[in-house]
Amino acid sequence: MRMMKWITHHLNALKRDESGATLVEFMFVVPLIAFWFAGTFTFFDAYSTWTRSVKATYTVADILSRQTEVDDNYIADMNTLFASIMGVEKTDTYMRISNIEQTEDGLNIDWSVGTGTYPALTRNRDIPAEIFPTLQVGESTILIESHIPFVPFQEYIGIEARLLVKKLVMNPRFTSKLANSDHPSG
Repeated sequence: MRMMKWITHHLNALKRDESGATLVEFMFVVPLIAFWFAGTFTFFDAYSTWTRSVKATYTVADILSRQTEVDDNYIADMNTLFASIMGVEKTDTYMRISNIEQTEDGLNIDWSVGTGTYPALTRNRDIPAEIFPTLQVGESTILIESHIPFVPFQEYIGIEARLLVKKLVMNPRFTSKLANSDHPSG
């Protein structure tokens, strides 16, 4: 009987003992906090990269809209500017600049230049018509497409490595269409 009381007493004392509880709780919470910080940083980095790529694309578009004539080297310089704004090497980014005209038959490629190994637009059906405003026949616009790879800090958060693509249309400001001296219109 005495042994049973002794065992019961010690088991009850052990049940009420809370020493070390803080350490156990800490060990459960630390991985959650680390996961939360990594996730927050990854989401912020993705948003920041996307926002900077949009701003860099609009900067290039604004510069191009103020030109009356460009050449392929000038467009390569626009990719260098884009990469510089993004803080990466120009070989990590690429752009495609195209002059698109509205004809009786629809959107038509006047000229197109891709930087690096990125191809120029060659088929009218590849023009992303959904982003174009309504144009009058004979009206011309500039299509600017920028591409930059994004590799997340942590992939287990749910954001995967991907290519961030921004496409926008800009009207030339000082001319009816942007000419390219290396690709004269036919």
